[in-house]
Amino acid sequence: MSNVLAIPLITMVVRTGNNEDWIDPILFLVNDGLDPPQAQLDLRGIDFEMEVRRAPPEHEVVISASTENGMLKIGEVPDYGYLIIQIPVGEMKVNSPGPYVADIIASDPINRRVIVKIDLTLVDGVTK
Repeated sequence: MSNVLAIPLITMVVRTGNNEDWIDPILFLVNDGLDPPQAQLDLRGIDFEMEVRRAPPEHEVVISASTENGMLKIGEVPDYGYLIIQIPVGEMKVNSPGPYVADIIASDPINRRVIVKIDLTLVDGVTK
């Protein structure tokens, strides 16, 4: 099990439709000095939460995902270095096309911090 402080801060630009599941895997690797790094960072035992808003100061959370509600998942062994965003189409289709922002917070019994910042664009899907 890894410490939250071992997870690097990353930024992502995501473009997805509001007529489909949003599925994106993020692989975290251990910085072991090899190029490329070989070992996956063990994410087991860490809780993850994501909130999507129109803009950072907005109060309304349009998508709320977590390991608790199952919309964020850690990969199964041996893929425990993967954090998987898995938002069902039912959550996506209620949101209008346009720009959004999101972050993912990791927490363990000791620490809590932002590990992912996302610039999200929802596009109007053609197939309804």
